[in-house]
Amino acid sequence: MHGSIVSIVKKFVEVHHGPEAWSLILERGGYPGLVVSPIQTYPDKAVVELLGCACELLDCPLDDLLEEIGEFAAGELVSLVNSMLHPDWKCFEILSNVESLIHRMIRIQNPEAQPANIQAFRLNENEMQVIYSSRRGLCSLAKGILSGMGEHYRQDLEIRHTTCVKRGDPFCTFDVKIANGSDLESAKVESADGFTVLDEGDGQVNMIEATKIFDTKVMGDLKSQETLSPFQATNAGIPFPKKLGRYAISEVIGTGGMGVVYKATDDVLNRIVAIKTLKTVDIQKDLKDFFIEEARAMARLTHANVVRVYDVGLEQGRPYFVMEYLIGKPLSRRLSKGKINDLLAFKLLYQILEGLNAVHKIGLIHRDIKPANIMLSPDSQHCHVLDFGLAGVVSKNIESDRSFTSGTPGYIAPERLEGKPADYRSDYFSFGCIAFEMFCGRSPFGVGTVSSLLKSMEGFNTSINDWSDTPEDLQVMIAGLLEKDPISRNTDYSQIKNTLVTNIEQLME
Repeated sequence: MHGSIVSIVKKFVEVHHGPEAWSLILERGGYPGLVVSPIQTYPDKAVVELLGCACELLDCPLDDLLEEIGEFAAGELVSLVNSMLHPDWKCFEILSNVESLIHRMIRIQNPEAQPANIQAFRLNENEMQVIYSSRRGLCSLAKGILSGMGEHYRQDLEIRHTTCVKRGDPFCTFDVKIANGSDLESAKVESADGFTVLDEGDGQVNMIEATKIFDTKVMGDLKSQETLSPFQATNAGIPFPKKLGRYAISEVIGTGGMGVVYKATDDVLNRIVAIKTLKTVDIQKDLKDFFIEEARAMARLTHANVVRVYDVGLEQGRPYFVMEYLIGKPLSRRLSKGKINDLLAFKLLYQILEGLNAVHKIGLIHRDIKPANIMLSPDSQHCHVLDFGLAGVVSKNIESDRSFTSGTPGYIAPERLEGKPADYRSDYFSFGCIAFEMFCGRSPFGVGTVSSLLKSMEGFNTSINDWSDTPEDLQVMIAGLLEKDPISRNTDYSQIKNTLVTNIEQLME
């Protein structure tokens, strides 16, 4: 991301919340003492991490923060490009030339930069359509900048966000209207790319032209990919297909003991997806069938806290399923950076519980609940439960083998360590491990051999130092979740939910 934007984020935080807040954000994000320069380029991952820390510190959702930053940024950006602006220009004139202005400003400083694609189309005297596309998904920032432009030029703008990449659309569309009329006289506006829009043209015509431009500029590389042979192994031994069905693979985004996750593009719907498959085809047919049936069951589930499954298939004997592509960070990474405040911890546990309950209601079991399989949104306010399907396939293959159990040491239920089949109560035990770690700062059982883990679970107890100031009713709830015997374990969804909701309400009073 270009340094001018990062500099504006820094200035926004310092102006509204003080220099100490920015220093704390840098520290929590893993970049203490970072000196921000407007002529540098910063990794997108680092900027998203800092924005997430800002959201947590300021206790606000990412989209709200981005919109506020955008409103603040509008005046700053106008000042940056002031020498390029005609003195009579206002909002619509600047928007009509916005792509040219942004590209000139950024690429003068950094020729290798890749700014977002923006097209603005004048529909009539008081209406405009802005088409925005960015692989970073910062549409709330763009909306905030539009709003801030109106404030800067004292024009009352009505802004409607009609299409959005986050909903699966190929680009974001903003309908912008000057609410109180205007004295602007332009009969036609020529964009930086020479595309002329007549003021009597309707919105549909402009959307068609915008789609053509978007396809040419943004989707060209994807549409030109060849359909090559399916699986090719990388140097690390990970299969890397160029295509899986209608999905064009772009990169490996995660690997596990037996699975691999790819980032891909759906060639039909023009949306980014994640695809999970096995590293090997050496798997029994009944397990492949089980894998596919479980993925199909997940595809029928729509829940705010469970990753969506869009599709399932077979490629050269290797089953795969297609999921929504989520942007954020795993809970494990957040926990590694320090304790989460109590209110956020309660909210996240509530969402994890809701996701698990939704999955259990359709007859599925996760079998590998752990912080690494909980994806937080960039602002840490929302989460999704991940990694269904493969955990089930692998575990079905080895449930009878006590020498090897799928899952992650420290979060596996004791009955599964003993080689017994998993059921929904096993997921509740793992949920209890996450709850303990969120409030106590450590895993309740750590890692070790099967026998050592079973022994620690047998005599499990906590000290007053572990619990710190954790509410007593939560201590009782977590202890119940961590009961070694599934029959004695607390798996009462309603009771657990009530405990979490009560604590959330008390903290919000």
